[in-house]
Amino acid sequence: MAEWARRYEGEIVQSDRPGENILVFKRALGVTTGILPWNFPFFLIARKLAPALITGNTIVIKPSEFTPNNAIAFAEIVHQVGLPKGVFNLVLGRGETVGQELAGNPKVAMVSMTGSVAAGEKIMAAAAKNITKVCLELGGKAPAIVMDDADLELAVKAVVDSRVINTGQVCNCVERVYV
Repeated sequence: MAEWARRYEGEIVQSDRPGENILVFKRALGVTTGILPWNFPFFLIARKLAPALITGNTIVIKPSEFTPNNAIAFAEIVHQVGLPKGVFNLVLGRGETVGQELAGNPKVAMVSMTGSVAAGEKIMAAAAKNITKVCLELGGKAPAIVMDDADLELAVKAVVDSRVINTGQVCNCVERVYV
């Protein structure tokens, strides 16, 4: 993600009118929020924080109510790094209350949420009141495709490993195999 920082610039686009160019300037959104599930608490905070910072935004992280200690430990590390006050913010609580408040808050310019489809629907509905930008990662139905020339032992190992990583509690675990 660090490489994104070099790409965050404006650009010049050719106009359809002769002799004219269009200048595109990229601007930070402002306050963003990351609403997280319980299954990869530490990693997912970093995954929400890095793009927000690289693009010049502040972020409010709302971790799962089941994993607050990971988020608190992450916040302590961020504090030690010395980010200016208010750049990284942590709020704790249930998604039905705190998550909904963040998604529906007019000061929040973007909501990035990883979780279930049901939770995503609620986040999108709350954000819609203010036409807030929303990025939802709502799980998956990850297939594995095994070609006829594949190393079958390796393919079986990869599928089994995928099913048991993090006790199978990740959205990209293989759910179906095509041979």
